[in-house]
Amino acid sequence: MIKKILVIFGLALSLQLISGCVDCNCGPVKDIYFTKKALSLKNLDANLPEPRLTKDSVFASTRFGIQMQFVTEQVALKQHSVNWGLISAAMACSCEEDNIIGKEDISSVAIFSNNDFDASHPKNTDLSLYFKAKWNNADMPIADYLKILKDLKHSAIIAFYQGIFLQQAPTASKRHKFKVKINLSDGRVLEAETTEVELR
Repeated sequence: MIKKILVIFGLALSLQLISGCVDCNCGPVKDIYFTKKALSLKNLDANLPEPRLTKDSVFASTRFGIQMQFVTEQVALKQHSVNWGLISAAMACSCEEDNIIGKEDISSVAIFSNNDFDASHPKNTDLSLYFKAKWNNADMPIADYLKILKDLKHSAIIAFYQGIFLQQAPTASKRHKFKVKINLSDGRVLEAETTEVELR
């Protein structure tokens, strides 16, 4: 019985040595901390097969979207130490991705127009309930999207990259410049404005 245990232990040790000699060029996993510095907006057209960036200025109302892009800056970097146990050497060839962690969360999003949108939304009133965020193949209210962002590790850097899309046509003015105001958890506010668009 002891010989069997020693043989099994010997096999495990030789597998450890063999797998430990394989060089997969995996560096240590890093935690990259970043902060959001600014916001830029681009128009999206959902009329195309997939929503695409466009410089067009005339849109069907329910096909108009806004892509938000954050200008970020790295503020800290932490490298994890390499652990040379049996498990880590055996998994050495399946390299882990770096952790990209936002220093602050997005607390809220407000969207305003420079013109009257409808009878209950004169210019400079929040229209965020008229927009839905795209997450994979689903459209969801912005508040629900923000809850999902808090639970996901890597999503903070590409938040709203798939866009937010208008769900309702304006009944007042047809020409609009939309201003997006993002409140961050550290108290800062990021703002940006779209080009003027005509919504039909």
